[in-house]
Amino acid sequence: MKTLFVILVLSVSFFTGYANEAYQKAMSQSIEKLFQAKTIPEYVDVANQFERISNIEKAEWLPLYYTSFAYIMISFQEPENAKKDTYLDQAQKYLDQALAIDPNESELHLLQCFLYPSRINIDPMNRGMIYIGEMNKSLDKALELNPDNPRVYYLRATMTFHTPEAYGGGAAKALPLFLMANEKFKIFKPKTAISPNWGNEMNEAELKKVHEAPKE
Repeated sequence: MKTLFVILVLSVSFFTGYANEAYQKAMSQSIEKLFQAKTIPEYVDVANQFERISNIEKAEWLPLYYTSFAYIMISFQEPENAKKDTYLDQAQKYLDQALAIDPNESELHLLQCFLYPSRINIDPMNRGMIYIGEMNKSLDKALELNPDNPRVYYLRATMTFHTPEAYGGGAAKALPLFLMANEKFKIFKPKTAISPNWGNEMNEAELKKVHEAPKE
């Protein structure tokens, strides 16, 4: 009986380890494809890969996070506003599922903030007032949950940079935020090899634009 028990324990440990290794490998390969994608079909393909992973790993928020991220990136590529909204609806659906798994994950609230500008850009006059407040709420929550998340400072800086000076924005106000993001990125270490680790190159590109912006 004791021998049988040991065999069962070892078997469970083996299959658990194998399943985790397979999950990590599938995620790593899909993340690599995500950040190499350039076209809508490529983003759709990798979004479908993450969705399939999420259907197997139902307790994990990361596959849903990356599925949502992929659809947000598609919205940047799509020229038709009606289709943009459809892709963003998909992004929101998967993000909501991820938040249901872990409502206190900073990266998820950060991604919510990342989603809103695409909604606004479809119809800035009518949607700006609706979503700007929601963007700030999501960003504040992400910061509260993890003050060391560099993407929080990057998005806050970007929002400030692209807000008219008359409303408290502009390059001068954004510069210290971009610099703070830059410092945070230098010391940031993702929790795992498949945890979110994007934004540094985006921050550097925006920081360059700030330095090149006309001085008052």
